[in-house]
Amino acid sequence: MDRTALHLEIRNALSVADELSRHEHYLGHDELAGSLSALRSALGDLERDVGRSHLDPTAPDAATVEGVERSLQSLIIRRHDVPRSLRARTDELLASAERVSIALWNPAERVPSKPLLGGGVWPSLPIARVVPQDVHSVLDYMHSASFLVSAKLARTGRARAVGVALGLGMGGASAITDYRLSAAKVLPIELHETLDYVGGLTAIAAPFVLGYVKKDPIAAMMHIGLGIGTLVTSLFTDYRASKGLTWPNRSKGGPQLRPPHGLHGIRVGDVQRPLEGLSSAPTDWNPDATLSTDGGEA
Repeated sequence: MDRTALHLEIRNALSVADELSRHEHYLGHDELAGSLSALRSALGDLERDVGRSHLDPTAPDAATVEGVERSLQSLIIRRHDVPRSLRARTDELLASAERVSIALWNPAERVPSKPLLGGGVWPSLPIARVVPQDVHSVLDYMHSASFLVSAKLARTGRARAVGVALGLGMGGASAITDYRLSAAKVLPIELHETLDYVGGLTAIAAPFVLGYVKKDPIAAMMHIGLGIGTLVTSLFTDYRASKGLTWPNRSKGGPQLRPPHGLHGIRVGDVQRPLEGLSSAPTDWNPDATLSTDGGEA
C-alpha cells in the first residue's frame, strides 16, 4: 500500500473511531466506548510513527502495531453490540482498519475495497468475493471492446452512441483505476466498482429507454448481455487496490443534543465535539462562553 494512502487511511479510521467513541459514551455503552477509545489512541500513536516516514522510512514500531491489532480485535468481538443506527459507520471504521492492518503486515499486498452500502436494509457490495481482481480487470477490457464492436454493428444512431459511450467510458475508467492491470492509478477502486454497477444497469436499460430494442435487435441484445455480465461479475469480484487510494473521511462529530424547551444557543457538550482538524460539521459549541446555572449562555 502506498505510504501516503496509508497515512490517509489511518486518519480516516482515527476520525471515525473518535466519532463513534463519543456516540457510545453518550449512549452509556461504556465497554464499547472504551474499546473505541483504545483503538483511537492506538491509531494516534501509529499516525505519529507513519507521519515521520519522510524522515525514517522504516516500519512503525512493533509495539505500536500490536496495540492497534489488539484494540481492533477487541472492537470486532463487540461489534454485534453496536446499535443499528451506528452499524454503517462502524463498518466504515472496520474497513479502514482492515486496510491499515494489511498494509502494516505486508506493505506489498493489494488491499481490499471498502464495502459499498451495507449497515442497514441493503446488503454490502460485492455480495461475495469470488472473482479475482485480475480476472475482473481483463473482463473490463473485453467488455469495453465488445461495446465498441456493438457500435460498429449497430443500425441506429442511438444504439451506436450507447456502444461508443459505454465502450470508451468503461475502457477509460479501467485504464486509470487503482488496480494492477491499468496504465495509471488515479481512480479509487470503490469508484470503479460503482461505475461498474452504473455501466451495467445503463447497458441493460438503454435499449428499452431509448427505443432501439426492436429496431436494432443485434446491438440491443449485445448491450443487454454485456450489461448483465458486467453486473454479475461485479457482484462477485474481490476488488483489490494496488496503492489504496481513498478519500478523506471527515468526522461528523458527536450525537445531537436536544436543548430544553425554550432555551437557545446552549453549549454543546464535550461528547459532541468533532475531532480537531478533521471536521467541518456544524456545531454551536463555544468553549469561551460563560454558562448560567441552568445550562444556558449567560
